[in-house]
Amino acid sequence: MMLKNILIGIVVPLSILLPIGVFIFKYKYADRAMKTIFYYLIAAGITNLTAILLIEMGMRNLPLLHVYTVVETLFFLSYFKSIFNSQKISRYLNLLMVVFPIICIINFLFLQDIFSFNTYTRPLEALIITAICLFYLYRSGFVEDLMKKPVSWVNIGIMAYFPAASIIFLMSNYFVFKSYNKELNTLVWNIHSLLVLIMYLAFTKAFTLIPKTKKVNGAAK
Repeated sequence: MMLKNILIGIVVPLSILLPIGVFIFKYKYADRAMKTIFYYLIAAGITNLTAILLIEMGMRNLPLLHVYTVVETLFFLSYFKSIFNSQKISRYLNLLMVVFPIICIINFLFLQDIFSFNTYTRPLEALIITAICLFYLYRSGFVEDLMKKPVSWVNIGIMAYFPAASIIFLMSNYFVFKSYNKELNTLVWNIHSLLVLIMYLAFTKAFTLIPKTKKVNGAAK
């Protein structure tokens, strides 16, 4: 049990420092897509720290998850905007960036209590991100140096985390508030932690592949 608590409470939250630390040395060479993922990691780290502090203060942190769902989605939609070379797709993504936060607001105002898991909007977020990522993979095709591209490893991280996590998001209230099977509850959240860790490691790999070339007016320097 102690090992499981360490995994959820210490190892995974601190693992976010690995991609952040690697990126700091590549910041000036990074394009918009990689910087967006970096800023997402910063936001995720701050959110995790805030959630831990709220628990230590004896306060419930689930309202933070409702806000974080919006923030996380906007970051990933912004990331996809920067890797799709299509104005038409960008317009659809812009629409999603407006519609999804509205859906989230409607959800916590009228549908689900803000002190419960947002089991409607969180799985929806995961499905949206997964679908867009799959669409990008379909459009981009396969090239010889696919695994040498930073964006490929970011997408691997996305596909490793969000599809499986969507099921956990959907059942969160049951696992935490209704299930009396503590072992199942612990197992589920350890699986979630492992998925997060895999995503962070994939992002770390992506950042290591950022070439040390800086573009000026479209030309490599």
